[in-house]
Amino acid sequence: MSKAVFLNFPTHGCLNPLLATATELVSRGENVIYYCTEEFREKIDQTGAEFRPYKGLINDFKIENDDLYKAAKLSVEMTLDKLEYNLDDIRKDNPDYIIHDSLCTWGKYTASILSIPAVNLMHSFPITKSSVSATYKMLPFLFKIGIYKLMNKLLRNSSKKRLKKRYNIELSLGDILINKEDMNIIYTSKQMEMNLYNSEKSYYFVGPSLFFKNDETKFPFERLKDKKVIYISLGTLHNNNLPFYKICLEAFGNRAYFVVLSVGKNTKIEQLGNVPGNFLIRESAPQQILLDYVDLFITHAGMNSVNEAICKGVPMLLLPHQFEQEMIAKKVFELGMGEVLSIKTITSKKIFKKAHEIISRPNYKMKAQLYQSIFKKDEEESHLKAVDQILEYVRICKNSRQVNNSHRF
Repeated sequence: MSKAVFLNFPTHGCLNPLLATATELVSRGENVIYYCTEEFREKIDQTGAEFRPYKGLINDFKIENDDLYKAAKLSVEMTLDKLEYNLDDIRKDNPDYIIHDSLCTWGKYTASILSIPAVNLMHSFPITKSSVSATYKMLPFLFKIGIYKLMNKLLRNSSKKRLKKRYNIELSLGDILINKEDMNIIYTSKQMEMNLYNSEKSYYFVGPSLFFKNDETKFPFERLKDKKVIYISLGTLHNNNLPFYKICLEAFGNRAYFVVLSVGKNTKIEQLGNVPGNFLIRESAPQQILLDYVDLFITHAGMNSVNEAICKGVPMLLLPHQFEQEMIAKKVFELGMGEVLSIKTITSKKIFKKAHEIISRPNYKMKAQLYQSIFKKDEEESHLKAVDQILEYVRICKNSRQVNNSHRF
């Protein structure tokens, strides 16, 4: 039995895909210690792992208006905070290996400081030079956000300088955006692969990993019966978008469709004003169950949401907000399961026209159902494949270390 320490970035999107893998590691006899914030204690306790709350001053990740510099700056500050307040405890845990998600930069550096193997569990596409150049929207996007200006700002960041001084860590923008390890596990089907990672031997597509929360009794599903249903959600990080929600009300209000709109915790429903009778607005919705009733999913193109939609055979209208979501949306479009619109230039006419087109043309639904069976099979085995890869990688690292140690004598 080996000891693993999970280090998770504190968001639902980062945590949920990892839970089944943690559960499987525990079931195979691994000693698993799982660090995250108190908000996620209940979910982690259900895996059988030992929950440890992060110590530190920064335990929340909220970025308004998709500000990449603020997101990168907060990531640097969280990395320093988590190392300063948790590294000594993790060193005392004496783990054999570290498992972290793709946004948890302090997971990568913890393993480096302790000189132990690390596995990166990715809930979205990895960002590589190949993926950037192959995705036609990416290069203009990089220049638009001022990537070089961002890099220069980070170079002057005081937290970055403290990381260098205290831990001899030369933090780079690449670590923030990519966080690559020698073993990287991607939680989606290989059908979503963009033929960009064939030369990258460290990437393994194991299939979707879906977290199921049974809260169907709280939702009025009876209102959806015998209706054409559109479900709209921008996920948990990008849902503070009142102007977009008002566009949706204007686009679909008093039309032939019934619309479920999830607005998140940051938008007050009363801010929307008069709500048309064909709308059901909630702070959150039981997404996986709801998708059984849905004819179209309007989504931010997050990997978890896209995986869930495909597993239910639901076509999508994708409104990507950030780098890797552009890649995901492009792939869904190429596979014929949806259409893509820019969230920056969205209008009520544009969104209604595309939504009506997707629902009216059967080819989108047929494509989604074609890939549904593949994704569902992959989803059933994803946690098993992930753990197989993790344990084999740890075994190889252990054997390599033993060989290296024997050569010293």
